[in-house]
Amino acid sequence: MEESKHLEINKDYWDKWAGSMDSQGWRYEFLRKCQRGAISILDIQENISILDIGCGTGWALGQIAKTVKGKGSFYGVDLSSLMIEKAQENFKDEKQFHFIVSNAELIPLDDNMFNIIICINSFHHYFNPDKALKEMHRLLKNGGKLYILDPTADSWIFKILSKLMGLFEHAHEKLYSTKEYKEMILLSGLKYIGRRKIQMYQKVHIGEK
Repeated sequence: MEESKHLEINKDYWDKWAGSMDSQGWRYEFLRKCQRGAISILDIQENISILDIGCGTGWALGQIAKTVKGKGSFYGVDLSSLMIEKAQENFKDEKQFHFIVSNAELIPLDDNMFNIIICINSFHHYFNPDKALKEMHRLLKNGGKLYILDPTADSWIFKILSKLMGLFEHAHEKLYSTKEYKEMILLSGLKYIGRRKIQMYQKVHIGEK
């Protein structure tokens, strides 16, 4: 599949869910459980600068901001313009929140901006994961950390599942193993400093600049 077609499919896929992403239901509960798990291991301090790549409607950033009483800068990017419109509406009166329509591989923000970058259940959709990781490296401050939460294909079952997902969900690219995450993060120029299991098949992979 051509890259431009892949981006179009992903945009359409998430545009479709934008209107109901904040509604109760299995999708809402699944995503919130993942987001809470990732947030629970972050080192969040006042005056933090944080970026959520694949931010959806901004829920995770809102929860993080609550822990520091809004003292920080909270940025979200998403390929879906409808997700970003919803996020902007959700935080329209809060000037420390900034939401941008953007491909994860080319984000229109300055170098060395962020203490923390999070990417939750988004990475397996990326057409060029190596380019996305290079962009994350560029955006992190020295000492900043990257947290990628995604289903991790460390067993043959999830390797097969990844192929099946590609047949039925055309926005999907690949589920990666822990070994692959480590290799990709190191190739981006970041240190791979570990992983944390959030639930049976979801792991957070952590890089540091």
